[in-house]
Amino acid sequence: MLWPVTVIGAALGGSIGGVPGGIFGAVLGHALDRHWQLQRWSDLPRRCRELLGREASFEQVLFLCLGRLAKADGRVLPAHLQLARDLMQQYRFDEAARLQAMQWFNQGKLPSKRLTPLVRRLLKREPARIAELLDCCWRMALADGVLGPHERALLHEWGGQAGMGRAEQQRMHQRHQRGYSRGDSGSAGAGSQSGVGSAPVANRDRLKEAASLLEVGLDAPPEQIKRAYRRQLSRHHPDKLIARGGSERDPGLAGERIHLIQEAYELIKRYRGFR
Repeated sequence: MLWPVTVIGAALGGSIGGVPGGIFGAVLGHALDRHWQLQRWSDLPRRCRELLGREASFEQVLFLCLGRLAKADGRVLPAHLQLARDLMQQYRFDEAARLQAMQWFNQGKLPSKRLTPLVRRLLKREPARIAELLDCCWRMALADGVLGPHERALLHEWGGQAGMGRAEQQRMHQRHQRGYSRGDSGSAGAGSQSGVGSAPVANRDRLKEAASLLEVGLDAPPEQIKRAYRRQLSRHHPDKLIARGGSERDPGLAGERIHLIQEAYELIKRYRGFR
């Protein structure tokens, strides 16, 4: 692993201020590398284009699309905003990143903002994240339990940019709709009393499966469940899988796994009654 801005900072600092300057430049450069998530020289031109406004990051395109979907059929509902906050937590945004993401979300609500070219360039640049982007978009479209005509049109348009046919998009719709229906029929009421209560056998089995997927006990403290959820998301992130030797040609597998993890976490969270 090479930290490009660290190297540049050390070289510039050393040329100006000798050893102390080199150390200061390396420390400052390393902080920028971590903030901008730069790990190799090839990341630097991409990040420079993003900073100059010529290339949108995955996170920017994602929250622009989420804002457009939330507003597509009229009014932004609390369920839309809650999902946006959940995704910010999922991606481990700090306070500054959360504010930026909300700004993108609000920009996406404006009809004058053209999103399809951004989606097309992103999917061409980062094909391994196709499933991740569309999965989040479907979750937002169904956050209120209803897929409106404008939301459907946007999803079909963006899915088409990803090379998905109508049949494949219909299967994705059915999968997410089933997930929403199962979540609504879960045992939120039982969890709202004291945490872990009685549940029908079918729901109890699903809760056990969800806890097994997150590798955490069903009666574990909420913070431990949240850590297990974030750990599983990190472990199965498409970029992490590719770095460990996975295939870039099969991003759908990672996206499917992430969706199952998210669904499991939402089920346990409703059952236990925490946010």
